[in-house]
Amino acid sequence: MNYDAKTENGIPYFSGLYKRSFEYLTVVDSLNDLAVQRKAILAGGAVNSYTIGNRSITRNQLSPSELLKLWDRLMAKKLSLENGRKPRKAVGVVHRDW
Repeated sequence: MNYDAKTENGIPYFSGLYKRSFEYLTVVDSLNDLAVQRKAILAGGAVNSYTIGNRSITRNQLSPSELLKLWDRLMAKKLSLENGRKPRKAVGVVHRDW
C-alpha cells in the first residue's frame, strides 16, 4: 500500500482516511502509543520502575505477550478499515398493485 503519512513513531497511515474516520484515527493513535513499548520489548525489555532518592514511580505496562496480542489486533483492525467496508447486503423489492 502507498501510505501518504507517518506518525512520529513511524506508523504509516492514509491522511485522508485519518481525517474522515474517527475509528481509524483512534486505531492509528493507539498503535502510535504502543510503538514505544513494542520497540522496548523487542530490544530486550523495558524499565517498569524508577527510583530517585527516596521517591519511586512504577509505570503500569503490559506484559510482552499482552502487548503483542494488542498490537496484532490493532493492526488487523487498521487493515480492515483501510480495505473498506463490507459489500452491501442485497435486498429484493417486491412491487405490489394496491
